[in-house]
Amino acid sequence: MPESIVVLACVVLGGMGHIPGVILGAVLLAVLPEFLRSTMGPLQHMLFGHEIVDTEVIRQLVYALAMVLIMLYRSEGLWPSPKHEDKIAKLSKRSGKKPVRA
Repeated sequence: MPESIVVLACVVLGGMGHIPGVILGAVLLAVLPEFLRSTMGPLQHMLFGHEIVDTEVIRQLVYALAMVLIMLYRSEGLWPSPKHEDKIAKLSKRSGKKPVRA
């Protein structure tokens, strides 16, 4: 179950329908736990003298916050797939012809 949530988070964060976006989401979500593990524990010890919140809980909160923010402000993901109209314009620019509009 937790692995499927991570895969879903990678797809949503990176951008559905675009493989490079999904890879970007996977890299970010693979680096994030290691970053949190190396910084949040020592930071809590420095501030409070002991660990108040487990880093796994912080990771889950950051995942949830990232998902909510992506859905609210960038629902297509960080690196969305190109729109069909963009592909047509790019192809027509190469050939020097204007695209035909229906």
